Amino acid sequence: MDALDLLEQQHREVTELLDRLAVEASGEENDATIEAVLRAVEAHVRIEEAYVYVACASKLRGDGRAEVAGEQRAGILSALRLLGETSPSDPQFRDHVATLSERFAQHADAEEDAVFPKLKRTLTDEALDVLGEALERAHHRFLFEDKPFFEMEPVSSTRPSARSLRARARRSSAIVRSGVRAKIRPTSL
Repeated sequence: MDALDLLEQQHREVTELLDRLAVEASGEENDATIEAVLRAVEAHVRIEEAYVYVACASKLRGDGRAEVAGEQRAGILSALRLLGETSPSDPQFRDHVATLSERFAQHADAEEDAVFPKLKRTLTDEALDVLGEALERAHHRFLFEDKPFFEMEPVSSTRPSARSLRARARRSSAIVRSGVRAKIRPTSL
């Protein structure tokens, strides 16, 4: 599946989950929806950060809209953390849902209007398909792991150095092109 189509599908699915959470009354159904929202949003943001924005860093370099998207992802994770730490019976819970919904909608709009079209023009169909397969596997693993939601390191809102971005882009691009993971060679004594 094309990576950008997959990410747009995830945008729609997360938006539907957030809309459902906004209208549900508290109870067991609400708890299941909260858990689904927490997992789906974090999985989406993490795989975008790890695969799309690293693998495609050279394609997005100098694009202010891509930088704004990075700031939006950090804002989404912050809103998600607040939602996860707030009880559904807390009066501010609905406000946190609304904040997360608003931030996620802005994120989806920015990507679909600016970032994805640029990637569509600069990446081959084959590269998008390979990237899509990697995204699908990572998303599935993340959704079904039995780990706490926020166990992973947070996405940094500070700008990494150009050197580290180039190194990450080279590694990720090679992985995307090859479709396999790099092997670790044992050191000799």
